Amino acid sequence: MKRIIFAIIISTLLATTGCSSTLSQDDQASDNVHALLIQSTAIYDKIGEDIAPEGEAYLVIKLQIENLLSHDDSHRQWAEQMALERSNEQYNPTFIESMDNLLWETTLLKYEKKAGYIAFTVPDDTFDYRLTFTFPASNTEAVYDLNIVDKRISTNVDWVINRLRQIANSEKIPLIGGPISKAHPIMYRGIVLVPKEEISQLIEQTEGSTEDAKRALVEDYLIAHGHGRFE
Repeated sequence: MKRIIFAIIISTLLATTGCSSTLSQDDQASDNVHALLIQSTAIYDKIGEDIAPEGEAYLVIKLQIENLLSHDDSHRQWAEQMALERSNEQYNPTFIESMDNLLWETTLLKYEKKAGYIAFTVPDDTFDYRLTFTFPASNTEAVYDLNIVDKRISTNVDWVINRLRQIANSEKIPLIGGPISKAHPIMYRGIVLVPKEEISQLIEQTEGSTEDAKRALVEDYLIAHGHGRFE
């Protein structure tokens, strides 16, 4: 009987303190006044003419805010409702002049949805962040563990050049345990950078080039295929 009473007390405390599990990127959160949907999260080393400081990157979150009410919503400072943290280190939103479609602040008509971007400046070698969004009308919180895509062009170029070199060398001198073949695409953090069908052509185009020329060619290839470029 004592165990049952204790369990009821704990459940009541958890409910009253508002504890909840974290959300994934595609989960929609709502307080019945606004709804939030995080559509994508990526890091970049360059956005337009803005280049991230050395050792840092831009973490860009694309989100959608919806007014759930049947009347217009007042002006909101959405950037002030977001807190980003990792290992007890907190990061504030960064206003980037060259970024289009910022969702820094806005008003919403009745039932209106608006999508846009909020950016943060973060260390360039970390990918596990937690975002807390505080709904302005109710002051309730939605906590997200972010799934971040690496779109730093310099990192993607380095990765592709290294893999192309490994594949070319393995064809000349097979490595112990078998060659690194062209049977698989070149991938980085789960994203296909070079489809397997295009690896041979890219090796031919870069073979014999200087390092600078090779980097320029691979960078042009990646940007043309939508990698490393801000949307």
